[in-house]
Amino acid sequence: MPSPNIKTLAITLLTLLSLTNSAQAAKEEDIKKLLDTQECPVCNLIEAGLGGENLNGANLEGSNLLKADLSDAELADAKLSGANLSEAKLNNAKLPHAILFRANLQKADLQESDLTGANLKNANLRLANLTKAKLMEASLQEANLNSANLQEADLENAQLQNASLEKANLQQANLEKASLKGANLSGANLREAKLFRTDLRGTKFNAQTVIADKWLLVWELVNKGIEGKDLAGSDLTGANLEGLNLEKANLKGANLAEAYLFIVNLRSANLSGAKLNNTELRYADLGNADLSNADLGNAELGNVNLVGANLNQANLRRAKINEQTRLDPKWRLVWEITNQGVEDPDLRGVNLQNANLRGVNFSNMRLSGASFYNANLSGANLEKANLFKTDLSNANLEGANFQGAILDSANLQGANLKGANLTGANLNQANLCGAIMPDGTKKSCDNSP
Repeated sequence: MPSPNIKTLAITLLTLLSLTNSAQAAKEEDIKKLLDTQECPVCNLIEAGLGGENLNGANLEGSNLLKADLSDAELADAKLSGANLSEAKLNNAKLPHAILFRANLQKADLQESDLTGANLKNANLRLANLTKAKLMEASLQEANLNSANLQEADLENAQLQNASLEKANLQQANLEKASLKGANLSGANLREAKLFRTDLRGTKFNAQTVIADKWLLVWELVNKGIEGKDLAGSDLTGANLEGLNLEKANLKGANLAEAYLFIVNLRSANLSGAKLNNTELRYADLGNADLSNADLGNAELGNVNLVGANLNQANLRRAKINEQTRLDPKWRLVWEITNQGVEDPDLRGVNLQNANLRGVNFSNMRLSGASFYNANLSGANLEKANLFKTDLSNANLEGANFQGAILDSANLQGANLKGANLTGANLNQANLCGAIMPDGTKKSCDNSP
């Protein structure tokens, strides 16, 4: 006769077997329900084989998909809030705009998956493999990405505010225009990561964080300020410096091309020779700044304060201004001439000293008595222009067209006329002392004819 202990053990085993079979049966029913209706919230889909299935828009909120195979599955707009997808296979899965709020994706395989625009707020992606995943414009605020592999992932415009990325692998990841504000990147590897206009304000680094020196400097600027830093000649291309106080900063010769300088204080800053082409400067304060010889080509200057700024020889071609851009009258005229052409043919006596007017069309214009001292008129068209008694001293006139122009009594002292076309030009009593002539020779300053 069997002992009571053996009977108890037998009953226990039978109960467990029954429960296992019941759970398996429920799982099969849930899979059928999902495939038939696309509605399976709080379902048991542990280790379910759903690879390649069309589950676009499916409701799987709160479901258990532990170790499920969803590789190559179509899950666009799927509802997966609170779902357990830990260790699930989601490689090459299509999840654009899927809702994965507070989903558990720990150790999930998401290699080359498409999560464009997906909601992953507060999601657990610890140790997840996101190699080459598409996460453009994804919402990852406060997500746990500790030790996740994001190598070569595309996170352009992704929102990662306050996310935890400790020891995450972000090598060669694209983080262009992404927000890492308040994110924890302690020990993260950002080697060769693209950080064009990435918001690094409040981001946490430590000694183990791997990042290029250029971006480390940007991080230091936005989080620690400029005190004690000489930024002359610095490479800040594409840097996001939004709202930074750079008053009186020395940025002489710095490269700020395509940088994001929205609402930045650059009052009285030294930006002489700086590259600011294609730079976002809207609402910035550049009052009394030195922008001599700076390149502002195609820069966004809407609502910018440039009152008192030194724009000698600055390139304003294709720079974008609006009615709220505050600009001294002289430089507004220079901007209009270089970008809109010369509407008024009568510019007699106008002051355009030190202006960059390269390639401008002044043909048939009345420019007598105007001052182009030290201006850049290289390649400009001055055919048949009236330049009587005009000051062109020290001006760069290389390659300019003066065919048939009136240069009677004009001051061309020290001007560079190399390669200029002077055919038919009237140079009667023009001062050419020290000028470089079209053939490259320098004109003597004696009074002999």
